[in-house]
Amino acid sequence: MDASDWLDADVAGLEGVSRRTATALRTAFEIRTVRDLLEHYPHQDKYRDVGARVRLADARVGEQVTIVGTIARWATLRPRGRRMTIAKAMIAEDGGGRVEAPFFNQDWRARQQPPGTRVAVSGVLERFRSALQLKNARLVVLDAGPGEAADEADGDVDRIQPTYPATEALPSHRIAQAVAAALAALPPMPDFLPEPQRRRHDLLPLDEALRTIHRPPDLAAVLPARDRLVHDELLCLQVGLQQRRHRLESEAVGLEQPPLPDGLAARFLAGLPFAPTGAQSRSFGEIGADLARGKPMHRLLQGDVGAGKTIVAAWAMLAAVEHGRQAVLMAPTAVLAEQHLRTFTTLLAPLGINAPGGLRVGLLTGAATTAQLRGLLAELAVGDIHLVIGTHALLEDRVRFDDLGLVVVDEQHRFGVEHRTRLRDKRDDGRTPDVLVMTATPIPRSLALTLYGDLDVTVLDEKPPGREPIRTEVIPADSPRRGKLYDYVGQRVAEGERVYVVCPLVEESEALRVAAADGSDRPVASAEQLHARLSAEVFADLGVGLVHGRLPAAERDARMDAFRRGDTPILVATTVIEVGVDVPEASVMIIEDADRFGISQLHQLRGRVGRRAAQRSYCVLFSGAEEANPRLEAVAATEDGFALAETDLRLRGEGSLFDTRQSGLPDLKLAKLVRDFEWVARTRADARELVEGDPDLAAHPALVAEVRRRYGDERLAALSTG
Repeated sequence: MDASDWLDADVAGLEGVSRRTATALRTAFEIRTVRDLLEHYPHQDKYRDVGARVRLADARVGEQVTIVGTIARWATLRPRGRRMTIAKAMIAEDGGGRVEAPFFNQDWRARQQPPGTRVAVSGVLERFRSALQLKNARLVVLDAGPGEAADEADGDVDRIQPTYPATEALPSHRIAQAVAAALAALPPMPDFLPEPQRRRHDLLPLDEALRTIHRPPDLAAVLPARDRLVHDELLCLQVGLQQRRHRLESEAVGLEQPPLPDGLAARFLAGLPFAPTGAQSRSFGEIGADLARGKPMHRLLQGDVGAGKTIVAAWAMLAAVEHGRQAVLMAPTAVLAEQHLRTFTTLLAPLGINAPGGLRVGLLTGAATTAQLRGLLAELAVGDIHLVIGTHALLEDRVRFDDLGLVVVDEQHRFGVEHRTRLRDKRDDGRTPDVLVMTATPIPRSLALTLYGDLDVTVLDEKPPGREPIRTEVIPADSPRRGKLYDYVGQRVAEGERVYVVCPLVEESEALRVAAADGSDRPVASAEQLHARLSAEVFADLGVGLVHGRLPAAERDARMDAFRRGDTPILVATTVIEVGVDVPEASVMIIEDADRFGISQLHQLRGRVGRRAAQRSYCVLFSGAEEANPRLEAVAATEDGFALAETDLRLRGEGSLFDTRQSGLPDLKLAKLVRDFEWVARTRADARELVEGDPDLAAHPALVAEVRRRYGDERLAALSTG
């Protein structure tokens, strides 16, 4: 049996792993094969140096030591007045000495490690009531009962002990037992990594790395072993994505549509009342090069709130139109699609938008009447409409284009791969339009390189000049400053400004409550209840509007229009305003029970204010938490969405920015995208080099097999933008 077949064998077949342990491994961690077991890695920061193995006669009080002997007896103590137990083992050392080893709230040890069990016990030696005792004891079984393997062979106690992700029913020492059994039988592991790659990064051989991560000779050996295994995880992912990208590009016939020197796109930029930022100018160059090369563009445009993605999208769409083609922008909601239409109408006015013989822009959402829809579909099919903005309605089979040149997908993480593919495939001649996907949710570069390994990434990390910082403050929900804040709101409204008040809930729920200052609790803030109070008691002489997701679209739009006009200059809302709402007069954002929102949501909500140059803006995060909330403190400290995304990733993990099940983010067993960003970047560069030189990796069949084993075509397709 070769190493691969052996690794894929059932873990229950390992000598020394009982059926009970095999069942527990499967139940707790879905560990079924030997490979699964060996890829259940120890916690990186929980290796423990248990000290040198010594005889009690030679040990000194205060030293970290390891004593080998036999459990003579167990005693269970229950200290009076304390809800705890102490299981105390008396260890009879081989040399005749005795030492106690107390374990807190671990009564199970007396059952699983009965008297007569041969053990090695580590800890700090101290004297307690005239007896020798090992403080913070850690016990390793050397001679187990029938059907179970020992943690270690007698006389071969590892000084460095790993700690595994474990459960109460399956503690770390039992997992270590099973791993030891696997390592003892592990045949030499062939290395799938091309030797030049291994030498380039000075990586350990695979066999050595796998054995070392579980049984390091010293703490310094852990990091090189981890580096090799992290590298492999990320390289296989990036190679798979690059191969998929290469296949898509080699199979697809694109469109050459370079921006023309005196075309619509150039005239659009020349007519803007402001100069593009440096980041926008860089994006024009990158996207323009893609449009000109004749291969389908697959590019992610990500930018912070207010960085000007719409300008870039409009420019790219016009570049396609000036070649006689059509361009489409798909948004996740009708509100956002309508906002884009308003913005495009303003931006493209100098080009004669919707004038006779001029540029035609259409809107296609589920709200269109039958007559409107019939006319729009007919004009799209013959090319009379040049730019169309819409929602999922664009995906319907009856929506056909005369000559689709560019697909833009906004807030792309709200769409599945199949949605983007269906829109891209709306050409009948076998050629593929260019695709630009956008997001206003800043994504850490490490995550973007992994989530979108098959995409080129353009980053808008610069805001238009003249924008004033948004003063952001965290205030206790019951602070007396609330009254002064409401006075300030009245002043800003009197100056013609607009104010948002955001709540987590639409209506009050008794099931969701937060602590109040007097020790009682109160319901989480709801839009309907707060709107009733503000309009009746606080701002009775001002117009207070209310919008939330349960309103019919037409009613919601009417209320938003009233807010824009200033008829209701104060708007109580839920997160329905999080993305795409652009009201230049809005200068104050109040977020109730801000603890209930994530960093990304708070940043997006704050981005609804301060959208005019030289505008003073203010964001208040009302917090009901007794202790400082690191998420709120982070938002208050910076307006840099990319820095906040990194913080979010550190605080909550890879799934924090959006639903990883929808995005397709793979389960990485060892790599952490923030901590291992250097490896993310290195492996992406290596993968591109490998695939560009040998697309099928014919020279590296072992690497191909490893990529397929780890990720497979289906998982790579789910991760890819298609």
